[in-house]
Amino acid sequence: MSIQNAKSTLKILGILSVILGVFGVIMGIGLVFGGGLFGANTLSSGVATTAQDVNNVSLVTGMVMAMGIFSAVCSLIDVLLGIFSVRASNDFSKINPAYILSIIALALSVVSLFMNFAEFNLSTLISAIPSIVFSVVLFLAAKTVKEEQTHHHA
Repeated sequence: MSIQNAKSTLKILGILSVILGVFGVIMGIGLVFGGGLFGANTLSSGVATTAQDVNNVSLVTGMVMAMGIFSAVCSLIDVLLGIFSVRASNDFSKINPAYILSIIALALSVVSLFMNFAEFNLSTLISAIPSIVFSVVLFLAAKTVKEEQTHHHA
């Protein structure tokens, strides 16, 4: 990847990352609150009549809330990655935070892929692929700029 392509990629994907990340944080927070409301409403409505029902509701509530927290944290990292990527596209000397966050985002994308793979649901598995491609391209752009910055100072 040329340095000019890397600069453009950092800027464009950085802006997209901020926009999608903000949306993801909102959705993650919504999952946390929605899961909590589901559990509270189900338990207080008297639908869960046995101890097994209460355990099932608690398990589902906990899983939904954990997914919301994971989603919100990943999305927050995407927001930060976007901010630092745009900043680095304007000043290559500030590439280190974007480079580190691109590695973290790539790792989280792979974890998300494996979580989706564990569900054996082809549609969620396919929907995780664009996230990985996005993370790989952003990582490669940050790596290109980092290498250019290293060679420039050497």
